[in-house]
Amino acid sequence: MELKKFLPGFLRRGEKIEKLKKKIREARERLTNLMVEVFELRSNVREVLESVTERVGEIEKKKELLINKVNFLRKRLASPVMDMREEDDKIWRQTEENIHREYSEVFEKIKKEREFRDNENPKKKKSRLKKVWMELVKIFHPDKHMNKEKDKKAYEEMMVTVNQAKKEGNLEALEAIARDPEKFLREAEKKFKSPESKTLDQNCDNPMKSARDQEKELLMTLDSLLADIKKISCEEKKLKKSTDLTLWKMWKNRPEEFENTMREMESNLLSEIETLEKVLSKLMKKLDEKTKSGWTI
Repeated sequence: MELKKFLPGFLRRGEKIEKLKKKIREARERLTNLMVEVFELRSNVREVLESVTERVGEIEKKKELLINKVNFLRKRLASPVMDMREEDDKIWRQTEENIHREYSEVFEKIKKEREFRDNENPKKKKSRLKKVWMELVKIFHPDKHMNKEKDKKAYEEMMVTVNQAKKEGNLEALEAIARDPEKFLREAEKKFKSPESKTLDQNCDNPMKSARDQEKELLMTLDSLLADIKKISCEEKKLKKSTDLTLWKMWKNRPEEFENTMREMESNLLSEIETLEKVLSKLMKKLDEKTKSGWTI
């Protein structure tokens, strides 16, 4: 005989609330594990792309500069109006400066990150980074404070900071937060201290809140966690299927095959550059002929 249906409604709802809390804990743990997995996949992809950029970055930069110059000369030859040509010249020079700056920034960033990694034991740092991050997730996860809107927002702010530091591999920042979490939390809370948030906190902290309201809030929290899990799972699947991760596996496990792939990439880029240089030469010749015929540059 099913006795649960004869229990008072508030007791049945209390049982539902406990089940929801358990599901939330499980979902939170699943989300944390997924985030760690995705972080490691991103790190692997970033690592191999850094290696590829160091190898062919200068060639790719030269190709982009040539494409920019070819496009500029084509516009110059097609622009009969002086004002238009001056504008095209300005765009070309600005684009060229942007290309130089962007590649310089990329090369400098790669250099710094490589120097940083070379000065540390990579496996030890990675393990420590993961451990500190997981400890901070347990402290600052906003779902623990879903009944206090102001606290929840402050903890959400902290999680953004913590996740960003983890994404960047900034172990120093994570350890600084771990040494004094209350200090960083107080700074985050300052952003959300307002009359409106205080009123909301008072309402949320109301001990007379009904079990129905608690159940509703827990369901919303669970739905939010499940949505995040779905989103992170999609990213995980895409990363695992990506050509970048395939390249990383090749780089780590089949170095000879990776070297052949890099040589092929270099060869293709150099071939494209050769073609662009021929196109550029023809355009320069046309421009020279037009100039000699009295056409104003």
